[in-house]
Amino acid sequence: MPVVVTGAHLPLGRALVLALAERGVPDLRAVVRDRGGAAPLRAGGVRVAVSDLSDPLRFGAVLEGAHTVVHLDAGPGDGGGPLDTWAWLLEAAEDTGLRRIVTVLPHGAEVPPGDGRDVVVVRGEPPRSGETADSAMIRALVAADSRR
Repeated sequence: MPVVVTGAHLPLGRALVLALAERGVPDLRAVVRDRGGAAPLRAGGVRVAVSDLSDPLRFGAVLEGAHTVVHLDAGPGDGGGPLDTWAWLLEAAEDTGLRRIVTVLPHGAEVPPGDGRDVVVVRGEPPRSGETADSAMIRALVAADSRR
């Protein structure tokens, strides 16, 4: 069952994709915003799509047939969080078969609607550009992907 990770150009997304690849997750797809973020992921044997979440047709093609998306992309400039691009994700996911959305939200943030999909939230603050990803958060996201 395919798994898609958005925000794979960010420290947390990149670390998660590589951790999932090490675990042997089949049909792992990483989404980056520019080609520069693709090389280290491709070197790890991961399929990489260069896509902007604001383009629902292109991003929807990446989601096609996926069971789970781990949504970490914060949108343009990466100054926000996954909630800033949530509506784009739901629009792109229409008619793709996507069943689960996993994301990271700060403590106290309201869980957004999944439009009939299972939404799994890992609580915490994702690292910003230049920071390293917290191994506990990576483990929590890997475990969230494993829920069936």
